[in-house]
Amino acid sequence: MQTSTALDHLHDDDRFIDDLLQGTSRTFALAIPLLTAERRRHIGLSYLLFRVADSIEDAPEGDAVTKISLLTAMRTCLNKAAVETTRYSEYSGDASMSFGGLWPTESPTERLLIQLPRLMALFGELPSTVANDIRKALASTISGMIRFIDASMSSREQIQIQTVGDLRLYCYAVAGIVGELLTDIFVFHHPPGAVARKELRQLSVGFGEFLQLTNILKDADRDATSGRVFIPIGTSRESVFQLAYAAREDALMYISLLEKNDFPTDILLFCRFLCFLAEGSLSRLRSNGAGSKLTRDEVMRILSAVKSESIVLPV
Repeated sequence: MQTSTALDHLHDDDRFIDDLLQGTSRTFALAIPLLTAERRRHIGLSYLLFRVADSIEDAPEGDAVTKISLLTAMRTCLNKAAVETTRYSEYSGDASMSFGGLWPTESPTERLLIQLPRLMALFGELPSTVANDIRKALASTISGMIRFIDASMSSREQIQIQTVGDLRLYCYAVAGIVGELLTDIFVFHHPPGAVARKELRQLSVGFGEFLQLTNILKDADRDATSGRVFIPIGTSRESVFQLAYAAREDALMYISLLEKNDFPTDILLFCRFLCFLAEGSLSRLRSNGAGSKLTRDEVMRILSAVKSESIVLPV
């Protein structure tokens, strides 16, 4: 039985995670609170760790060498965590993990980056199975990011995706792996049979990639302005739409399989909200063109519809 002090510690950690989520992601700040306490903590923390890596890769003021160095140091930190679960504070003074200048001073993203030592301390307190799943997934994502940053060094852009095949590889590295990790965490809390687990993990790649491809289409112009070109030169936006629609089918089958295997309601709500939000965004992009987004009210109506299990979403 946990003491009041231990419970206070958990509540403080949960508030810390929620606060960082509010500053770094409108979507996940709404999605993750749909989960129950322990799953909320596991997935919230894993999201923030992935967000740290993403923020290093995205940094508008960072050169390729600096980004690769920081990502490599973070991967080393994660691997060290597999055998050592103390002294994470040492990384706050490690020059290889200095984030100064990557993002505007006192911005939510800079605050997230400088909180990495505390995030790693919380990571060290996770159940070993969950921590190992996160470590392996994030290390793989970081390795993929490094490959794409390195491959773009000869380009004038920070990242330049060359082919549709490379786009699919990139989406797997930064989002398909996340889908697999989510499944591993879901399964940790609600183990299905081996066959269902294998099928869920396969479909979860499409779930993650659907969200990523939608974001690429939504943010293409802004990303290109900051030197991040994800739609290959000579490739039509329609081709990327078709990739997104194909991934959407896997995402819907993924949710259906979660339902079939009686996964807890909070997990279903979390996945439905993310999927339906991406569907709404994709529909808006199709009808209104590049750069168009759902309004805050529309996002909240989708959230309300998912919570009430409404079949027809008001978008």
